[in-house]
Order: sequence, then structure tokens, then C-alpha cells
Amino acid sequence: MIGWSLDAGPWRAIWRRFRRNRGAMAGLVVIIAIAAVSIGAPLVAPYSPNAILDMVALKSQAPSLAHPFGTDPASRDVLSRVLFGGRVSLAIAVLAMLTAATVGTMYGAISGYVGGVLDDVLMRVTDACLSIPRILLLLTICALWGRPSLGALVLVLGLTSWFGVSRLVRAEIMALRTREWVVAARALGASDAHVLFRHLLPNIASPVIVATALGIGNVVLLEAGLSYLGVGVQPPFASWGNIMQDGADEVRALWWLSVFPGLAIVSAVIAINAVGDGLREAADPRQ
Repeated sequence: MIGWSLDAGPWRAIWRRFRRNRGAMAGLVVIIAIAAVSIGAPLVAPYSPNAILDMVALKSQAPSLAHPFGTDPASRDVLSRVLFGGRVSLAIAVLAMLTAATVGTMYGAISGYVGGVLDDVLMRVTDACLSIPRILLLLTICALWGRPSLGALVLVLGLTSWFGVSRLVRAEIMALRTREWVVAARALGASDAHVLFRHLLPNIASPVIVATALGIGNVVLLEAGLSYLGVGVQPPFASWGNIMQDGADEVRALWWLSVFPGLAIVSAVIAINAVGDGLREAADPRQ
């Protein structure tokens, strides 16, 4: 058999092993719950995220039955903003990591498959990019960009997240390119593109998916940090990071503006990492 197809067999086995991991399953349940309430925010949120309720009577109100997460200095309901903010934060993280996975996979696959001088040059470029502290790189890019749109923020985060994926893919491709079934495919007249896309890349789908899943949690934290510093998601959009930034000047007095979005970030990141670790163990049971 030449190569490996994405049939149901291997993925069914991965799913069986994944289900036996209680921590991973708990993380999956939490992620599904957070995604469900975020996607359904227009239906479950009591108010619009930017609705100014009453600048006199409801400004900076502590949590109560009427407003379980309190209100911010603009009298907006924090619960509604956290729910809508989840849509923005998670969507940015997922789209950014899909961008990173696509770029990193193609970059690493070409580097690993071609080898030689091209591999040396591409890897030195990757090493140079990895040597730059990422948060400083992101702050510089966002500062130069001005007030980035959501699309621009996705691109910035995605195009600075692919370095690790590319190294992973390169190592996997280099380990597979001399296998018998790859040699047989070449002997049968298969082009390099055919070998790469039909035989090699399907075989490394599992580690790429795991790396992408783990990277989503990291991007959630990065987006929250950038938004907290005022260079990430810009008004009128709400994200978990800029909700915390609304109370940054009075953290002690307006503690709920940090606690509730912070809990959402922590819950999402822990759950995503649990799912990623579960996928890694299920995809490679030898670990």
C-alpha cells in the first residue's frame, strides 16, 4: 500500500483512546459549553454588549441579581460583554491558528521534502524569527498598524504563530520521505507534488492537528494580553481582554471586570490544553 488515506479506521481508534482520557473529555465538554454560549450570545445574553443602560444609576455596579457580573464604568452589562467577547476571542484564536497551521505546514513540508541548501536557508529564517520575543514583535506590529481591525489582528497573530508548526512538519516529513512507500510512489512516476500532498501530508495530519489545538489556547492568551494593553481588539467589539482593560485603572474597586473575563480565559485555556494533550496521547499511544 502506497501512503496512507484519511479513512475512518485510524481516526476511530484515536477517538476511542481519547474518550478514555477523563481530563480530555472534561476539557472537551467545557470547550463545547463555552463555544455554545458564545455562539448563542445574541439569544442568551440579557443585553447588547454595547448597550449603555443608565450612566447615573447603573454605572460601575457590583454583581447583583439583576446584573450577575456587574456593570462597567459605561453602565454596560458585563455578563453580556463576556458572552459576546467569547465569540470574538475564540474566533480570533481559531482563525489565527488555522492560518498558522496552513502556513507552517506548507513551509515545513517544502523545507523537509526538498532538503539541501533550501532547507538550511528556510530553517535559519525560522530560527531568526523564533529568536525575537513574540510579545515584543506583536506589540511592535500592532503599534505600527495603528488600530488593527479584527481581520488584521487574525493575520498578525496567525503569521507569528507558524514557526513551531513548521519545525514539527519538517521533522515529520524528513522522517517519512525515505520510507518504502514513498520510494515506490516515485518509482511509479508520481510527481513531487503528488507524493507530498497525497502521501506525506496525510500521514502527518495528527501531529499538526494536535499542535493547532494546543496553539489555540496560546493565542487566546496573546489576544487577551494585546487587548488589555489597548493594541488588540478595538471598540465597539468586546473581547475578554478589553473587558479587563475597562477596569484596569481601578482593579480593586472594579474587581469584577477582571475576575469574570479572567475566569473565562483561564477556563477556556485549561480546557483547550486538556483537549490538546488528550489528542496528543491518543494520536501517539507510545508516549
